[in-house]
Amino acid sequence: MPGTVCEALRPVLASGYLADGEQVRQFENLLRAYVGNPNVTAMSDISGAITLALFMADVRPGDEVIVSPMCCTATTMPIANLFARPVWCDVDPLTGMMDANQVPGLITLKTKAILLYHWSGDVADIDVINDVAHALGLKTVEDAADSFGAKYKGNRLGNNGTDFTAYSFHAVKHITTGEGAALFFASEEDADRAQWLKRYGIHQPSFRLPNGDLNPKSDIPVAGYNFYMNNIAATIGIEQFKHVETIVERYRENGRFYDEALKDIPGVRLLKRRSDSVSAYWTHTLLVEQRDDLIRKLREDGIASQRLHIRNDIYSCFNADRRELPGVDKFDSQAVSIPSGWWVTPKDREYIVDCIRKGR
Repeated sequence: MPGTVCEALRPVLASGYLADGEQVRQFENLLRAYVGNPNVTAMSDISGAITLALFMADVRPGDEVIVSPMCCTATTMPIANLFARPVWCDVDPLTGMMDANQVPGLITLKTKAILLYHWSGDVADIDVINDVAHALGLKTVEDAADSFGAKYKGNRLGNNGTDFTAYSFHAVKHITTGEGAALFFASEEDADRAQWLKRYGIHQPSFRLPNGDLNPKSDIPVAGYNFYMNNIAATIGIEQFKHVETIVERYRENGRFYDEALKDIPGVRLLKRRSDSVSAYWTHTLLVEQRDDLIRKLREDGIASQRLHIRNDIYSCFNADRRELPGVDKFDSQAVSIPSGWWVTPKDREYIVDCIRKGR
């Protein structure tokens, strides 16, 4: 946490204006400039951002959303919260991300959206998914929670034609607001509508009269949510943003080091990454034949390592049919993530590599 945060928070806390306000607008302006897309709204958390995106994609009870089970529950729970149904898509076992070639066969009359998760900072097949979806009038949602700073064909995620792209600023992400998120939009109209839907559906400009009293003529045509970011969170984000380039590059340096140092180890395989993309390396995932043995050995050596996510199709809350997903089976049995964050020093990463070579 930057040392400037406490000083920056002091006037905000003393102002008596802690909810959505000036600091949130400043944080949104930083996001606009960084991603290169003016259509953004800051939000309270990643699940709220995905919930709002799916709702705006007209996902309603009984509808279907195509999604990979290899993702965080923060990605998939919004589907259940909207009383819709996930349709599980298999993954490429070398990337852990949705196999775009299988998507057309999963589309039905009930399909409303395709929810694309970018695995741990890497980048999925954005154009292929968008082409398939948009040709059929379906909406696309990118969960880029772990991919802040990642690029696809020269553009940062959130600026590639996808209808909705969500970032997370949870405590463990590249930059944090304590808890928070941002939702980017392909259209200005959607961005404008989201401003009201994220705050109970209230149209803020008309909600109060000039004297500050409530305006009984201000209608709420669509019931909304309570997903807005507050000034305290935004202030933390503003201070973090002063270091964003350094933070993202530190992740990337560590990830690239692992790519080189861990190649050609028997029983260990690197993930396949797109040549037209730049990963954010939130963690560094390896495919290991004796995965559980390696995790146990690394923990004995004082190195945090684990399965980043467990396949979500095991949870009965989704009320979705299990399907044969050989790509998921293979990836889920081999994937292990090691730390590549800004706090991993050159000495740390050398030690991690040495332990992996000895414990593979």
